[in-house]
Amino acid sequence: MKKKVINGYMRKFVSSILFVFALIIIAYYYNYHEIVFKRPQSVHKWRQSDCASIALNYYQGGMKFFQPETHNLTSDGGTSGKASTSEVPILYYTVAALYKVFGYNESVFRILNTLLFFLGLFYLFRLLNYLLKDGFWSITISILIFTSPVLVFYGNNFLSNSSALAFSIIGWYYFIKFYFEKKQTWFYFSILAFLIAASFKVTALFSLIAIGGIYILELLRLACFKKNGKVFNRPLFHFISILAVFILIGLWLVYAHIYNQKHDCTYFSTTIFPIWELDKDGILSVWERIKNVWLKHYFHGSVLMFLLACILFIAIFYKKNFKLLNFALIIIFSEIIFYVVLQFWTFADHDYYTIDIYILPVIIFASAFYILRIRFYTIFRSLFFKAGFLLLLIFNIYYAHQKNDERYYGWMSKYAENKDIYTITPYLREIGISENDTIISIPDGSHVSLYLMNQKGWTEYSDARFNRGERIRYNQDSTGVQKSIDRGARYMVVRGIEELYRKPYLQNFCTHVKGTYNNALIFDLKNKKINFNLQQRTIEKNLYCGAELLSKDGKGFKSERDSLLFRNGETQSDGFSYSGKYSSKLNAGSSYGMTINIQELKFGESFEVSVWKKATGNSKGNIIASGKGYYNGECEVVEKDANGWEKLRMEFFVTKEMENLDLVVYVYNPDENPVYFDDFEIVRYKSVFE
Repeated sequence: MKKKVINGYMRKFVSSILFVFALIIIAYYYNYHEIVFKRPQSVHKWRQSDCASIALNYYQGGMKFFQPETHNLTSDGGTSGKASTSEVPILYYTVAALYKVFGYNESVFRILNTLLFFLGLFYLFRLLNYLLKDGFWSITISILIFTSPVLVFYGNNFLSNSSALAFSIIGWYYFIKFYFEKKQTWFYFSILAFLIAASFKVTALFSLIAIGGIYILELLRLACFKKNGKVFNRPLFHFISILAVFILIGLWLVYAHIYNQKHDCTYFSTTIFPIWELDKDGILSVWERIKNVWLKHYFHGSVLMFLLACILFIAIFYKKNFKLLNFALIIIFSEIIFYVVLQFWTFADHDYYTIDIYILPVIIFASAFYILRIRFYTIFRSLFFKAGFLLLLIFNIYYAHQKNDERYYGWMSKYAENKDIYTITPYLREIGISENDTIISIPDGSHVSLYLMNQKGWTEYSDARFNRGERIRYNQDSTGVQKSIDRGARYMVVRGIEELYRKPYLQNFCTHVKGTYNNALIFDLKNKKINFNLQQRTIEKNLYCGAELLSKDGKGFKSERDSLLFRNGETQSDGFSYSGKYSSKLNAGSSYGMTINIQELKFGESFEVSVWKKATGNSKGNIIASGKGYYNGECEVVEKDANGWEKLRMEFFVTKEMENLDLVVYVYNPDENPVYFDDFEIVRYKSVFE
């Protein structure tokens, strides 16, 4: 007997080691070792930055637990960052405390969240091992949960949802042990775990609500969950324990609501967005978004099908499951339906809202394989079945890896567009801008850039007031910018000179450059000494081709104003012309027209390119500017005449990446129907920094 116990402990120990080893290897395959050092980015970098911002403000602001705030100053009439989330900020406060020990480094945040998530997966392994008595299934089913792209992405991120799920799993582990062993200590451990889970995310109460429902059914003798005795054999103490969790979480929700009302803050969602507030088209739009964008990130279709098979299996053989889990499944499923109905609109863009729902597949898998073990033990032990499941698991690990790469390195990542802001903070300190100086950050419709720069201030954020009041728009016109200055904005950080062209109302405020960091310009809003004036650009060259003159060999257009040659003179045509007798005729057989090389670009230079175009059919001829790592085909119609000619114009600025490179500017039409181009003109302006 003693030898059997020792062998049992050894098997559990070996299984635990194998699980931890597998978890580490798979996490490495998911590039966790690299991602852990990344700043907030990719999908929902806004919410990531909000979480990181609360932690950083605790660290820098005196560790006042009941006064959470962020870098965006949109509370108290646009003067403070006081804002409370619905979750109790235990995670953010803990991170701030760790910053006090190790110094401010976002990897601390990611590492802590990853460890908590892995702790939850380890307890899932323990829960399955407790129920199934099989190391293979305990390991592989737990890892299968870790193939959800949503969980893989947020598992080592800045949001508290994955940690809330982890503690929900821990709570279920101890509650199941309490169910079988009747040891009160396990019950109190489970209550503590559920309390922490609900503190991290209030929707983690799904599990405790289910347990509370089971408690009521047993108390009222509407259901019996054990053959011998009751589950809750100390009903008063159990009731007080469960109730205490709801009271504590409820108190924080009330406090958060009062705190946000006091500071006139509608930044964090502490309300609902129910399905009945949408019309039919709105509902269909949300569903299409879920189906086409997010569904494949919840799980691969193979796992969703396997999950459905498990549900059907449980429905058929539910009598072989222990009744408590059957009722838990029904109650949690009902809660999730209710939750989805209440928050339906948010699922269009918020994939992380599904994370707390993952407790349902956890219990489904546990129940299905528990029934399989009891009812079909031969299949449960079958090597063929295990081999098939292992192949399913390996494929889904690969799938999750691909989807995670897509988020960090593919189309879902916008890191390249914002990379200057990720590393600008040391430069800001170098030129005398402290963390206490408030700024305006352009362009940014969120508040991500403020956190990344560690500067409080304002962006182009629109406060929607939960879609139930008049929107408050920040810095979207000259009046808005002036309001921010009146509230204390000292500097404006503009990422790209082109922003000043796109938003001319900024130009009157951006007259004194304090510094430049790659493509980012930092303007001193209080300094009246003008050293930058975009409105008075100086023309360096005016390049013009009217398509009238050809070179001697006929291969080039000769400029009427100087001896400059434009390529592709063979396209000269007398079919139509805007001025003179000729134009450049382009179609699929000869798609490139007047072309010029521009050399030695300088940072801060700008170009205004225009051409007159006459199209036939559905042709879409265009102006193109391209060079190494640069392509621009964006132009607008600025004028039309009665003869079918329209004037196209393109304007762009030379960025740091384009400096010293060459640029090719040309007209282009790849379509079968011909397009005629005439009066091609390129105005080259001197760098605004000269």
